[in-house]
Amino acid sequence: MQKFLVFILFITLSFEQSGNFTTINNLTKTNNNTDITNFTKNVNFTEINNCTGAGNFSKKYNETKKKSHFQDCSNNSNCEKDLYCKLNRCVTKFELYNLKELGLEDKNVCDFNKPCPSEKKCLKHRCVNSENELDLPRKKRKTDTSVNLLFAGSIFLNGKAYISGIQSNDSFNYDHFFKHIKNDIKNADLAVVDQETVFQTNKTNFQRRVGNTPTELGDAIANAGFKLVLHGTIYAYSKRSQGIRNTINFWDDNYPDIHVLGISKNSMSSEKDYYIFKKNNIKIGIINFSAFQNLIPKNREYLVNIISKEKIKNLVGKLKNETDFVIVCMNWGEKNYSSPNKQQVKFAKDLAANGVKLIIGNHPSMVHPVSYVKSKGKKALVLWSLGHLVSDSQKQYSYLGALANITISRGKGKGFISNFNLIPIINHKVNNTNYSVYKLSEYSQELGQEAYKEFSMENVTEKCKKIMGPFINFK
Repeated sequence: MQKFLVFILFITLSFEQSGNFTTINNLTKTNNNTDITNFTKNVNFTEINNCTGAGNFSKKYNETKKKSHFQDCSNNSNCEKDLYCKLNRCVTKFELYNLKELGLEDKNVCDFNKPCPSEKKCLKHRCVNSENELDLPRKKRKTDTSVNLLFAGSIFLNGKAYISGIQSNDSFNYDHFFKHIKNDIKNADLAVVDQETVFQTNKTNFQRRVGNTPTELGDAIANAGFKLVLHGTIYAYSKRSQGIRNTINFWDDNYPDIHVLGISKNSMSSEKDYYIFKKNNIKIGIINFSAFQNLIPKNREYLVNIISKEKIKNLVGKLKNETDFVIVCMNWGEKNYSSPNKQQVKFAKDLAANGVKLIIGNHPSMVHPVSYVKSKGKKALVLWSLGHLVSDSQKQYSYLGALANITISRGKGKGFISNFNLIPIINHKVNNTNYSVYKLSEYSQELGQEAYKEFSMENVTEKCKKIMGPFINFK
């Protein structure tokens, strides 16, 4: 008995040296959703290795925690030692099934340790029924009618993109941006684009990189066939209220059939807070929110449709009662990041909880992987970022973007996504006069070598496949 008591005392002292009892007790709670990451921060398992058997594993965790986290990957071989690939991101083994930090947990995620149900297959870490299918029931829903929507990424006119439109008589023309994707735009029932900056009519005040754009870009957007323009962006207030009034007046005076969202001239008007698209006996409600307050005075916050819980509740609630399907277009995120941040996840969950089924994101230079978010028993498909449609960005792979081709159908009185794919695009910029957007399926190694140093069509294609996964469409 004395030997047994001595042994217990020895174990107790060992625990006291390596961590406190409160933290160690959390070990028994980890099955009840205690954050095991926080647990490992407070306990030094190397001292109690012989007791728990977890010492070497935890030591590896602490080492890998210092390495680059959430870097892009398509399989485990792309990650550093002791990191694993999940949701196209390198994570530690502790995080392998605990991505709550980013809110990206999803039952339809799969990898080498988490196979799909027998009736599905694992493609790019997603359980799908086919290469071009969403998380839809195996039995096809009965469809009464459908509409096809096309969402493009953001336009940010700078550098070579801006210079390419200057004409010999000091006027501007930007029709060349869209000549290779014009058919896709015009074939959609509704084509939507994110225009990051406001328009300036006085050319003497035009300056690049400060949110000021020639109205001729608006002409090119209209000529290409876009019918809905999102102006609720980080740069919307860059030229104060005058820039917003100039922009709205330009569209109203020259293209009254094109709808503008996200900005407003006065506090009494809410017509540009949302748009209801009607076709084929389907009503689709679309909202454009900005996540950026950007020092807009409180008495002028009506100028930009900045997201808030109150607005989510009121606008989404209104459209749910008046339409078959609600889409929210967000301007959010960090410019050169390849994955969402915590603020984006929070907003996405708030939108999902209020019944939004589809969220389209823009502003970041990079295309982000697609995922679902869940909140309060409701789920939304999130396209975190479509990247740039047009921009002379210098970040690697920021010349890539995506067109989201989405079919909304209605059956049994409810709207739903019946088809969805991403068309990869690339900015082709040879010099100050040769600038255009191509679908990657119509691009070539020869064109790429004209525009970029050390260009590899194979590498770019693999990059797009890795990001867009089973939803990629090389049509």
